[in-house]
Amino acid sequence: MSTNVEIQRSNAIKKLYFRVSTLSFSNNLVSPILPYLIVYYGGGVKESGVFQASNNLLGNIGQIIWGRISDVTGFRKLMLLLGSLPMLLVSTIYLMLITLFNSINPYEIITLSAIATFIGSSSAPVIGDVISDLSDYSRRAVVYSIHSNLSAIFSIVGNLVTTIIFQAVSNTSTAISMIILLAFTSASASVLVTLSIPKSIIDKNINTIPGGKVALLNIIEYVKSFKISLSNKKFRGFAFANTFYNFSLSLAWPLFIITQRSVLNLSPAQITSFSIASNAMMILSQYITGRHVSRNKYRFFTLVNRFGLVMVPLTYAFSTDYIQILLLNIFVGFVSGFTNIIFPMYIVECAEEKDRATFFGVYNTLIGLASFAGSMVGGLVSGYLITIFGLVQGLRISYLISAIMRFISAVITLKIKEYVY
Repeated sequence: MSTNVEIQRSNAIKKLYFRVSTLSFSNNLVSPILPYLIVYYGGGVKESGVFQASNNLLGNIGQIIWGRISDVTGFRKLMLLLGSLPMLLVSTIYLMLITLFNSINPYEIITLSAIATFIGSSSAPVIGDVISDLSDYSRRAVVYSIHSNLSAIFSIVGNLVTTIIFQAVSNTSTAISMIILLAFTSASASVLVTLSIPKSIIDKNINTIPGGKVALLNIIEYVKSFKISLSNKKFRGFAFANTFYNFSLSLAWPLFIITQRSVLNLSPAQITSFSIASNAMMILSQYITGRHVSRNKYRFFTLVNRFGLVMVPLTYAFSTDYIQILLLNIFVGFVSGFTNIIFPMYIVECAEEKDRATFFGVYNTLIGLASFAGSMVGGLVSGYLITIFGLVQGLRISYLISAIMRFISAVITLKIKEYVY
């Protein structure tokens, strides 16, 4: 009997690998071109900031809802399915808009992307919980790193395919239509494999809150999610340090595409290559972290990440060509891979088994709120500075502000005692 369960769990893990591969491929066919299209179709710093802010807010704030639903009902398969559906639906709408009007309004892109991000976020607080239950304690980090690396690998493949299509097809609208159609096909495969995973293997059979599904309608239960997780001292320090740091990170996010498109005059293929380079290095870093970084090194590698990312706005502030930004993305991908593995494993360590998805949801909601505020503030402040000092100088001042904030946040991370010990 136990052997049969082990086989089912092993098969479920393989299906999760296939799911994340096809889903990552479809998402990364489309996601690299959306910020470019916003600028291409007439958007500026304001629209770029709204795009970043709305995606960060809805994609992360939704996770406390999805995480609580998962912990209350145990319907983790449903959460994984909802996470696979948005690209299927949104790609259809994109195709209709391009076919009928041969154009997309920047705010249509912003709205559709925000909705898709909100629904798609349903699987984020669940996947770490599912992997923890399906794998032995000694192999959790390995399984999670494989899952993360497959996501990164197929992100690269998606970016490469998008780059090839843009290079091979001269008509921009035709190239976009081809990319979105391919994304629809891959997303369909992700939905089908998710449906094939047995509920008995990944769903929980208990309701952790009296009243079960009725409790989901009570807003107090979502408030309790914060109380449950933030009462944990180790988690609280970790969450607050990262919340402030992500606010500092996101100040510069709306500016990157403006520098790439309007200052350096980079092509869509060059812009997409940044994601390819970053994800390639992230794969290597996640492999090293998952297999060779011991628990007592978590704090050290986290601080390497936090202080290392201060370089990003500094490089953008003074960059003059494509190669400089490409090398920067290689570095960013490598240091980002550390925390992609360390943080989920640390959250699992902090939370009781019955509250894991709630902890993931609260953490990502806090990060989302911080990123939303940072992106909005970054977009508005940089827009104001650009009107006073001009495009290049206004962006440079904005990047320097972001670099100072990142450094202060990294020092706070260093000082917080509860953080990743």
